[in-house]
Amino acid sequence: MINLIFKRYLNKTLFLCGITIFFINTMHGSYAGTGKTNINDDLFLQNRDINVNADNGKINEAEGESHNPGKNCLNSKCHGGGEEHFFAGGTIYQDPEGTGGRIGAEIKITDAHGKTETLTSDQLGNIYTKTSLNPPFTISASYKGREVKMPGEALNGGCNANGCHVVGAADRIFISIHDLDLTGTVTESGGEISYTNDIKPILDAKCISCHKKGGQRSDTPLTTYTEVTDPKLITPGDPKSLILQKLNKKSPLGTMWVNLKSMSDYKKIKDWIVKYNAQEFSTTGGVAVSDAKVKLLQNGKVKYSSITDADGKFTLNKVKAGGYKLKVSKDGYRTSVQPYQMYQRNVAPLAITLEKK
Repeated sequence: MINLIFKRYLNKTLFLCGITIFFINTMHGSYAGTGKTNINDDLFLQNRDINVNADNGKINEAEGESHNPGKNCLNSKCHGGGEEHFFAGGTIYQDPEGTGGRIGAEIKITDAHGKTETLTSDQLGNIYTKTSLNPPFTISASYKGREVKMPGEALNGGCNANGCHVVGAADRIFISIHDLDLTGTVTESGGEISYTNDIKPILDAKCISCHKKGGQRSDTPLTTYTEVTDPKLITPGDPKSLILQKLNKKSPLGTMWVNLKSMSDYKKIKDWIVKYNAQEFSTTGGVAVSDAKVKLLQNGKVKYSSITDADGKFTLNKVKAGGYKLKVSKDGYRTSVQPYQMYQRNVAPLAITLEKK
């Protein structure tokens, strides 16, 4: 009888000890090294969908999870090498301040060999690729009929790297759905080339995305006549002016040709400097052209159109960012056709001149 009672007591004791050991091990496994239960840590683990590695005690992110928007994912500690090596990666936002990721944007990356990779931004606005690509890259991003292009070539695939698309440098990569109006004036050409009528529209369309405050080449702004005619860039009458060398595709210094890409525009800028001594205003012409048809076309189709008023002014409403052909015409005048890139902010009014037939 005594033996039976002792056996029952021993079984109950062992059972309670087993429960105690189970709870101790459970708490120790979840909060190793803390010595206490941390509710905030538990919420963090659930929200981040990560787990503790039983072998080394380190926290591992769930495989395939998108994370760290705005961070440089191509650094050596993240995806700069190894099995999880990214060849390109970054974040695209809804605005330049980076207040929210742009979901569903399409990013097209073309490498030095013409190989193209098309990516779609995820729920955080992140994009990345493990496909082997060789820099430099040509990059564009599109969203619901809007397209923005990187004005120059990217030397590496780390979009969020220091000195690239970070606040205070070239801003965040973004596509806004708040489209802007495009305004301008059409006047009659007097045959002379001037900064106001002829050169400023070219620079505004092709150069100031970089050469402005906050741009990648903010050290050499080209937004005003004074900035453009800085003696370091232009010597009136001199065909060897530095800005002409920068725009000349045959020059060793011709780094800006990739954005100009127009011999007619280059010739006009050269004639302005050499023949017209980089004058700000034309001494002839300037008469407003009313009832001129102003159109923006993509792939041969008219996307936006307007007609100039009595003062030669026009407005194209809510133009989506992207590349267009700007066509201006009126009976009795030569039709003007030129490429135009619509930006998402700091859109300068156009000054267009038409020559009489």
